[in-house]
This record gives sequence, C-alpha cells and structure tokens, in this order.
Amino acid sequence: MQPFAELGALVEARWRNQNYNEGAFPEIAASALAEMPAPVDPWEIIRWSQETPNLPEQMDPLGKFGNPPITVYVGPRFYIDVYYWLDGTTTIHQHAFSGAFQVLLGSSVHAGYRFQQDREINPHFLTGQLTLDKVSLLSQGEIREIRPGREFIHSLFHLDRPSATITIRTYKAPSAAVQYSYLKPYLAINPFYSDASLTKKAQTVALLLRMKHADADTLIGKMIDVSDFQTAYTVLEQAFHFLCHRELEEIIGVSRSHDRFQTLLERARHRHGELADLLLPVFEEGWRQSEITRRRTEIKSPDHRFFLALLLNVPQRSSLLRLVQERFPTQDSVEVVMGWIRELSATRIFGSREPNVLGIADLDDLHLLVIRALLEGCSEEEIAARVATDPERLAGASSSLASVIDQLRNLPFFKAIFEAGQ
Repeated sequence: MQPFAELGALVEARWRNQNYNEGAFPEIAASALAEMPAPVDPWEIIRWSQETPNLPEQMDPLGKFGNPPITVYVGPRFYIDVYYWLDGTTTIHQHAFSGAFQVLLGSSVHAGYRFQQDREINPHFLTGQLTLDKVSLLSQGEIREIRPGREFIHSLFHLDRPSATITIRTYKAPSAAVQYSYLKPYLAINPFYSDASLTKKAQTVALLLRMKHADADTLIGKMIDVSDFQTAYTVLEQAFHFLCHRELEEIIGVSRSHDRFQTLLERARHRHGELADLLLPVFEEGWRQSEITRRRTEIKSPDHRFFLALLLNVPQRSSLLRLVQERFPTQDSVEVVMGWIRELSATRIFGSREPNVLGIADLDDLHLLVIRALLEGCSEEEIAARVATDPERLAGASSSLASVIDQLRNLPFFKAIFEAGQ
C-alpha cells in the first residue's frame, strides 16, 4: 500500500542517516508514525490484502500474533505489520526487537512492568519480582516506542472489538536475544524455547491425571524428586490445572485433589527448597487471569470490557478507581463500578454452571454493601460498623458478614483489588 511504502521509505532514510543505530530506531519509528499525513482506513488494508496479487512477504504467515496480522511493508532491516484483534490479550512480555506501535482502531489498557531478577535458573527460565510500573489508557492515534529487553516490559488489553495497531519493528535486536514472557509475580520464561523431553514429561503427566491412573501421584512424585526446577515447574503446572479449583469439589467442600497437589508441591520443596515457594502464587495468579479472560469472551459491552481489563491488569484498588475516573471524569468512580457489578451479576456465561459472570450465586444487599465498602477502602471493622447501622441487611442475608468478605476477596474478579491490607 502506498501510505506504508512512503512510511517505510521515510523510516529507512532517517535510520540510514543514523548509520542504522539500533538505539535510535524506536524514536525514528515513533516520529514517522506521528508524521503520517492522515490515518489509514483499517478496512482499506483488509480490502487491499484480499485483492492485491502480490502481498509483501508475510512475516507471520500462520497468524500466531493477531486476528490476523498483515505485513504491509518489508525492508532489509525492518518491516511494518498491522495487527487486528477481536478478543486477543497479550501476555506480559518484553521484545527481542526495537520499534514503535500506534493504535489504528479502537483503544486498549496498556500496562508497563519492571522485573528485578533474583537468579537465572537457566537462560530460558528466571526468577525475580515482577511489579506494575504504570498503567494507562491508549486511544486511537496514540504511539508508544518499543525498546528491546527489560526496558519495555508490557501487556495490552484491547477494549474494542475489533482493535488494530500498526507496528514498525526491526527483525532482531542483538542486545536482547531472548523475548521473555513474565508470569506474575515471580517468573520469566522464554516461550519460544522448545525441549522435546520436557514437552513429553508434561504430556505424560496430563495423561496420568486425566485418565485417573491409580499410580499417577506416585509416578509424578518420583519424577519431581529427580527433576530440575524448570521441569518441576512444568509438571506442577499441569498438576495444578487438573487438581486445583475443581468446581464440584469446592461446591461440596471436598479438597482431596488440592491436598494431592500440596503433597506434590512438598516434594518439589524438599528438592528445591525455597524456590518451590514461588510456584503456587504464580499458578494462582495464572488461574485468576484465565478465569477473567474466559469470562471476557462472553462480554461485548465496551464499558464491561474496560472493567475486565482493569481487573486483569491493575492490582491496586486506588489505581483502578483512578482509571475509571479518567475515562468517566464527570461521574463518581465507585458508583460507576457498582453499576457495572449489578449489570454483570445479571449476565450469564453460556454453558456455565455459574449463576452469572461474577460467579456470585446470591448477590444480595449485604454483598453490595460489602463490595462498596471494600471499593472505598474500608477495613473489616468499618464494614461491620456500617452493617450495624442497618441490621436488616444482615438479617436478610444468606451468609454471615465474615464469610461474605472472605468470598468476595477470593473471587477471581476481586482477588487482586480487595486483598486485605490494600
């Protein structure tokens, strides 16, 4: 397409004048995007891709990143992609290239992170502390530079359906060979690393657990006893997915599967010591994110998707309310969130046993009082005092106050922002 041919030529000329300095490329790419004379029609790109007989070489021909990704310009040292998104949400990741991206269509919640490395288990598996640095709303036309490595660890949650971004990027940054993905709160992994032996171990664990083999725990335990830490993580991840948060067992109050997982985790702790203590928080956070993402597929309202994006990415109650206020400056942020919660409590997930998207079976007046109080930062004592001024709420409630607070703090939706002490 002509606009991208001109954009590519501009970037090439400016970068050549900088002797193809890798450090200069993000600023060059970002400034070139900002100088495009007029926004490109995203549907014209689709039309062009369908009608042109000679597309540029497609850098992601299988469409693994985007729905779909379309390469619109290819040069000897960089290329330009347009990524379309329906429900895609990127993992927390860094890049092994330099460049810049611009929101072409829609909007997104953009979160930036820092990772303080503790130790390198191996070149593909690191431990450390991942913390949220900043989170912002990106609207159409906004641009961000992409720096290689840990200078730019981020994630994107696309709010509109569809969304699209233009990305100008180099092929590879020599200074950042590995493109790590990050698992809150403690791990960094190379998602492109492939080890046939490790894959088969994970597959055999899944087989034993799914078929309910009589010796599954014994066989898996013996494997953990002799495994390196990355293999132990991979094996226990499979076990966690199968044994923990089993809906039926949780309903009837049985925890045998969770106890089985804890026994396997203890064997990893015996072999790897304190490293094993990093795993359960990672698995629990992964479960929380997958639960929100799963529910997100049923949500089409832009406001509700925005709320889900915040719950997925923002671990602080105050930051979540700040971003709601930024998007709805003339409204009270707590009132806005309470309205969304009431609406989502009336929204069911097709094919799910759950009563609604939130997963709350009996959302009564007591639940709503507690949710509002937690959003306002009240302590348990302050919540109890509020209930005491309106005893009819507690009298008509199906659960005790303490159990309601505990239930809300452990729901996937609210686990991060309602954590005790926030």
